Amino acid sequence: MASKRKFLTLEERVKVISLLGKGHSCRRVASDLGVGKTQIQSILKRKHEIMDEFEENVNCESKRPKRESEFASVNDLVHLLVV
Repeated sequence: MASKRKFLTLEERVKVISLLGKGHSCRRVASDLGVGKTQIQSILKRKHEIMDEFEENVNCESKRPKRESEFASVNDLVHLLVV
């Protein structure tokens, strides 16, 4: 049976970036953290985005990035009407 998915926190993703910068392999970092190699490669691909979030002091405990809705402006206006 396959194991449950493991989502890394922002702090853990920054740690991954620093380990890869020190010369560790993707496979080694993945096995140390208990995640797949593909997830580590995706973190490396989004390196600049992740570091920007970290520098902006976004919640380090967040496991998934917040996605902006296509209709965010409409949602805000509806919220103002209701409240």
